[in-house]
Amino acid sequence: MLWLQIALLVVAMGGSIAAIPFAGEIREAGWTGFILLFLLSVQSGALFMLPGFGFASIGAFAIVFGDPWLPALVGTTGQVIGEMVSYLLGATGSPWIRRQKAYLRVEAWIKRWGLLVVFVIAAVPNPVFDIAGAVAGAAGLGWKRFFVASWAGRLIKNVIIAFLVLGGASLFERWLS
Repeated sequence: MLWLQIALLVVAMGGSIAAIPFAGEIREAGWTGFILLFLLSVQSGALFMLPGFGFASIGAFAIVFGDPWLPALVGTTGQVIGEMVSYLLGATGSPWIRRQKAYLRVEAWIKRWGLLVVFVIAAVPNPVFDIAGAVAGAAGLGWKRFFVASWAGRLIKNVIIAFLVLGGASLFERWLS
């Protein structure tokens, strides 16, 4: 399973990195570019405990389209759909999940504060969100409620990242001229 995750990570990172040099082609492709972002985001959400390139994809597409909002919306939706893998691992009672170090801590938080924990953990860049998804599934919080709390938290994080990357690219561009 780990080799498959690493292979998918390499493919997704390549797609994110390739977005910048092919910005013109992606912009001309219109919605096709957003389909690519969506697929990259689903993949990033499904890769258990390997965070990082989801932000890179959203940042790259924010630069490509010159807009932070639509890449953040499309990327967030894809990430949360991919995150349902972790939720399902918890909901099906996978013993592998319970062996993760952070599991008991996140489980105590979710038992105490429920979906607020999912929302907050989703809004902060960290690898613990995969555990939160699994715990939410194991706790039977309901996939629709998990999806909404995850989506809202991730949207906040992704909009901030898209604005920061877009702003940083503008500063870098001015610095080069």
